[in-house]
Amino acid sequence: MEIVTGVHQLRIPFPEGIERLTNAYVIEGNRGSILVDCGWDSSEAIWAFREQLRVERLAFEDINWIVVTHVHPDHFGMAAKLRELCGAKIVMHRADAELIRSRYVDYRSLAEETEKMLLAHGVPADEAARMRAASAWGAQYVTAVEPDVVVEDGDTISNGTFQMEVLHTPGHTPGHLCLYDPRKRRLFCGDIVLFDAMPHVGANPQSGKDPVAEYKSSLEYVSERLVSFVFPGHGPVFNSLGIRSEELRRLLETRQRQILAVLDEGLKDAYQVTRVLYRGVDASDAAYEDLHARERRAGVTEVIAWLRHLDACGKIATLDQNGRTVYLAK
Repeated sequence: MEIVTGVHQLRIPFPEGIERLTNAYVIEGNRGSILVDCGWDSSEAIWAFREQLRVERLAFEDINWIVVTHVHPDHFGMAAKLRELCGAKIVMHRADAELIRSRYVDYRSLAEETEKMLLAHGVPADEAARMRAASAWGAQYVTAVEPDVVVEDGDTISNGTFQMEVLHTPGHTPGHLCLYDPRKRRLFCGDIVLFDAMPHVGANPQSGKDPVAEYKSSLEYVSERLVSFVFPGHGPVFNSLGIRSEELRRLLETRQRQILAVLDEGLKDAYQVTRVLYRGVDASDAAYEDLHARERRAGVTEVIAWLRHLDACGKIATLDQNGRTVYLAK
């Protein structure tokens, strides 16, 4: 659907019946169109992309630029196919472009490092192995390709009609980027600000030392912009960036208090903290045991990121117990 004049939203399905969608956006201009994100490389995603282009009376060859907000498969997976179909150039931030080969071509080393990290933070061996397998699952829905153009914060991308500024917004991934149109006050923000969900911020062997701190800074960075419309990677478009940013800050503060409260009960590793947080007490919350391995891994890596952040802030201490990392509230 055409959200505002010249901006069309395409809703691209996840594979294997997963009930989620990725938002892709086609921004029309007098020198071709910019596509922001694209979805997984799956038959159903490619078909949905084509059908929605037709409904919107758009064509593959109209697209000159494919801007990937970040390297995750639901935003990057189909980029290679679309470059072939459109004759377009792929654009990514340098920091995420550097992760493509180790994530999607030769990912055995990354999988091993991730499993070691999980084991060191208390995840039992059999469960860590299932999480490792879940990590590799997404690679089958990505056709790995190097970007044609790598960008940095402050660079611009133009389609003649619109001049889009690149904002580097790490935290969700090291090279996450947003596109900002200062004239129309539009923000295409990938997964950095979602209307109805808290973006995942987790630790992995490729993340920065403190992804939580990076995410907080990125949230402040985009909040400084004058924005009339926010176009996120998932969920509805909205026009209240300031209100939603403040809600996300409160959610971050709540998560910090929750983790500190768990550590007040005694020394714990990240796996133990995660199991306490996911107790399924509320009707809307799933218990840890009911989560898929992908969701369990996301929960544990989020907690690891938070524990590293709290340690860096001096609120907790990190201790080693025979190769297992545990945390102490100060």
